[in-house]
Amino acid sequence: MQVKELTKLTVSDLMKEVKGSFIDYWERHDETVKAFRKRLIEEALEAEREILVQCLPYERASIRKDYRNGYWSRWITLKDGRLCVRMPRIRRGGYKSNIIPRYKQRVDEVDAALMRIFLYGASTRLTGEALRPLLGEGVSAQTISNIAKGLDEEVSRYHSRRLEDRYLYLFFDGIVLKMRTGFGSKKKVVLVAYGIRVDGKRELIDFMIVKHESESKWGCFLNNLYNRGITGEALGLIITDGNAGLINAIDALYPYVKRQRCWAHKLRNVANYLKKKDQEKCINEARVIYSAENRKEAVKAYSKWAKRWGAIYSNAVRCIEKDIEELLNFYYCPSEIRIKVRTTNVIERAFVEVRRRTRPMSCFNNTQSIERIVYAVLSHLNNQWGRKPLKEFTHKS
Repeated sequence: MQVKELTKLTVSDLMKEVKGSFIDYWERHDETVKAFRKRLIEEALEAEREILVQCLPYERASIRKDYRNGYWSRWITLKDGRLCVRMPRIRRGGYKSNIIPRYKQRVDEVDAALMRIFLYGASTRLTGEALRPLLGEGVSAQTISNIAKGLDEEVSRYHSRRLEDRYLYLFFDGIVLKMRTGFGSKKKVVLVAYGIRVDGKRELIDFMIVKHESESKWGCFLNNLYNRGITGEALGLIITDGNAGLINAIDALYPYVKRQRCWAHKLRNVANYLKKKDQEKCINEARVIYSAENRKEAVKAYSKWAKRWGAIYSNAVRCIEKDIEELLNFYYCPSEIRIKVRTTNVIERAFVEVRRRTRPMSCFNNTQSIERIVYAVLSHLNNQWGRKPLKEFTHKS
């Protein structure tokens, strides 16, 4: 390659030269840092062995506990790549390092990074490859699965933690997830509790995975929440769909708390009674009911809608008529919060992310593997929400 004279060098040429020098410098610097880290780890291991032996090399003393017995090489994976270190041995054996525990091939930060990549949407195979450029090696899909099992204790603590009775609004819904297993596709229902506290902070409180919704399953879930602290002293409204089992379970535990029927579920039910050509118009007119300024105006809007469509679709009108009281209970709440408490949409939106996350997974071997993913997504949302209360609570007039 022809070397240009200094006077003929362009800005682009100079930038290439600077960039090349910069990369060379950092490559050399990186090797120096790795060598220093290797020396630091090995000196720490040597000091650890010295404490066990209680004597310096070749020293004769009555306090000696053991003798040095050379070294063996071991690869460990750090945040910025792999490193080969000399592991000390002692003659009688049984030396277990606290600095680099036996069978521990990766530092905790690496496992945490792999866990985050996996939980944010990559398959086990892609997660294992994601850190190859940094670590200098891939990680097997089985290893990623084993790392994910580390969440089990966290999930268990989440399901059993003590709950504060500070919820002003509770939302319950059952979300259907299709799961691929080794025996074909199966449906699971995730029972979910979400709450808005008196200080305006919100939380996905807990969940339970069941085969199907029923009064006994909902009763078990709600009783667990009650026994852990949610007795309903501050509770003003419970928002649900129309599942009879859920409603009966709620009435048994919180008989004096008003219930709000979810408008989103209700309008989907209404649409089932309509011809396709009329669905958009009829549903849009029904939305005027819950958009009214107050309960009195909402009742008027309902009467107008029922009169308009009753002769054509009596079943659709009856669908709203039989639950109109519960559909309008949100009007007893402060005006600034009403839009938040008339549906259970917040739970369904959370599970859009759960479904997105589970899509790359080829199959689930057991309920625990599903629980890890659901917990990870809900926990991530809780961490985001926990930083500040809803603006409707902080901007009250």
